[in-house]
Amino acid sequence: MNENLYYETLNKEFKAIFKEIKNAPRIVIFRHEVPDFDALGTQMGLYQWIVDSFPGKEVHYVGEGFHSFTPRIFPNPEVLNEDFYKTPYLAIVVDTPTKNRISGLRLDNAYKLIRFDHHPMVEQWGDLISVHPESAACAELVCLMILSIGHKYPLSKEAARYFYIGIVGDSGRFRYPEVTPLTLRIGADLLQTGIDKEAIYSQMYLETVAEFNFQKWVLTHYTISAKGTAYYVIEEKDLEALNIVTGDGKLGLDLFRDVEGIDCCVSLTYDKEKHNYRLSFRSEKKPVSQVAALFNGGGHLFAAGGNLDDIKKLPDLIKALDELAPVEKA
Repeated sequence: MNENLYYETLNKEFKAIFKEIKNAPRIVIFRHEVPDFDALGTQMGLYQWIVDSFPGKEVHYVGEGFHSFTPRIFPNPEVLNEDFYKTPYLAIVVDTPTKNRISGLRLDNAYKLIRFDHHPMVEQWGDLISVHPESAACAELVCLMILSIGHKYPLSKEAARYFYIGIVGDSGRFRYPEVTPLTLRIGADLLQTGIDKEAIYSQMYLETVAEFNFQKWVLTHYTISAKGTAYYVIEEKDLEALNIVTGDGKLGLDLFRDVEGIDCCVSLTYDKEKHNYRLSFRSEKKPVSQVAALFNGGGHLFAAGGNLDDIKKLPDLIKALDELAPVEKA
C-alpha cells in the first residue's frame, strides 16, 4: 500500500470509529488476557482520553487482575455487576488478535464492537476495525487516531503517560525493528504534554527481588539446542519456589537477546489453572509466529505466544523452531 492510500484508509477508519465513540453514552474497553504494557497502556490511555474529552460519558475498563504492574503504574481493572450488561453499550477491544484471548469479554447488549490492533489479522471480527501490523504498538495506532482528530480533543498528560508506556513497552524502548519515524514522532508528541519519561522508565523497569532472583534462575536453567534455540521450562514447583506467577515466566527471554549463536528463544511456564504450559517466543530473525500457530497461539512475526498441552511434546517444539528459516526484516 502506498503512503497516500495508507493514510486515506486510516482516516476513513478513524472518522468512523471516532463518530461511534463520540455518540456512545456508555463504553466498555477490553484488552487481552495476561496483559503487557501495550495492552494496559492502550486500554487506560483510551479510557483517560475519552473521559477527558467527553465528561458526561460512562466509561469502564475491565479484564482479569494482574499483579506485576499494580499499583505503581496502572489501576486495578473494574468489576462490573450483572445489571450493567442489561443496558446497551459500545464495546472497544484493544491489542487482541483473537476473540478467545479477550479478557472478561461480555457482549450482552453490546450494540457495536470496535477493534484496534497491531497484530497480524488472523480472525475477522468486529464491526469497526483498525488493524495495522505495521504499527510498533497498539498504543501508537490509537494515538495516531487521537492526534489526527485535532486540537479540539487533545491528549491530557495522564492519557499521554499511559500511551507512552504502551509504545515503550512494545517497541523495546524504541529499539525493535517495527519502530518507524512515525513511532518516534508520536513519542515526541506525547513527551510534549510534559510527561516525565525518566520517572516512567523507573516505574516500568523497577524489579522486585523475586524478579531479580528469577533472572538468576533462568541463567542456570536454560538449554541451547545445537541449532541455536534457547529455552527454559518452569514447573509448578519452580513458580512456588521463585514466588512468581505464570505470567512472569516470559520475563527471562530478554536475557537471550543479542547473544551470539542464539537465533530464537522460548519459555515454557506451567499454568496450574489450565494444566498446560504457556509458551512465549522471541527472535531477532526467525518468524516464530509460524511455530506459535502450530501450538495453539500466534502473534507478531518475531514475538508470539502459544500453549503446550504435554511437556512430552517439547522435542517437537524445539525441532520446529530449529527448522525455521531466518527472514529478512523490512
